[in-house]
Amino acid sequence: MVLIFAGFDKIIEPFKKFSLVYLVLFVLATTLLHIINSLRWAAVLKYQGVKVPFLLLLRYKLIGTAVNYLTPAARLGGEPVRGYLLKKKLSLKSKQAYSSILIEMSLGMSIDTLFISVILIAMLLFFTLPNQIVGFALTLSLLATLLLIIFYSTLIKRLGPFSFIFRFFSSFIRTRFLRKLAGKIVSIEDSMIEFLHFRRKGVIQAIFISMLSWPVTFLQYKFALLSIGFDASITIILLSIIATSFAAIIPIPAAFGVQEAGHFSVFSLVAAANVGIALSILIRFKDLISTLIGLILLSHEGLSIIEMLKKK
Repeated sequence: MVLIFAGFDKIIEPFKKFSLVYLVLFVLATTLLHIINSLRWAAVLKYQGVKVPFLLLLRYKLIGTAVNYLTPAARLGGEPVRGYLLKKKLSLKSKQAYSSILIEMSLGMSIDTLFISVILIAMLLFFTLPNQIVGFALTLSLLATLLLIIFYSTLIKRLGPFSFIFRFFSSFIRTRFLRKLAGKIVSIEDSMIEFLHFRRKGVIQAIFISMLSWPVTFLQYKFALLSIGFDASITIILLSIIATSFAAIIPIPAAFGVQEAGHFSVFSLVAAANVGIALSILIRFKDLISTLIGLILLSHEGLSIIEMLKKK
């Protein structure tokens, strides 16, 4: 539907100004982001006393990213896959393998949420934005901050944010599998609490690494837009990143349609909606390449996703 509104001729127009140099820089920034995310995981494992070759973590991170892209919500489907592969390769206990992933994921998402909230509030203070965006930005910032406070307060107080969800569903769907899974999650949460309380250096290091991802993400989008001949303002780039991040949490595989609509809306502010769609196509092509690489790596592990879930 968004493609119809934008018009096919207008969508392909930015690609006529295509720059190979900026495309290469875009690919390099994307690669660096994968490395940064893997380094955060490596930092968590290091302070858990587990030594893992970095290239192995990068491999599993790419596999997890691929599975995430094909599941309804980002960062959810691929995490069990990463945990299973790590446990299988290093003969780790489930608690240790999965807690490292949940810690890494939680810290990464927390920093992303804080950055998005700060950026949105800064835009409200220093830029003139349409009333619709002001209301949306304020609501999103407050909601994100509230969710962070609830998550960490319940985790530190040992109320178990993850196990609570499973206990809630198991009260309606009484199955042995859910009860067993809830017990395992409690054990994983204990490991997370122990890490947050007694591995402060690990937490700080993981947070610092997470903070590196934002300037790199900014450059990634800057290079992507320059590769199609559009020199975007800081505001538009940041809003584009936020639109992509928001689309990723919508329960639709690959955020299909949502991502395009988000970029279309952002670039409509500067009367360049076609550039927004072109950017979305470029970002989606990048994601598809990463997904293909991840699935190839998964196939080299000797298991398909279906077979792995059966064995699990």
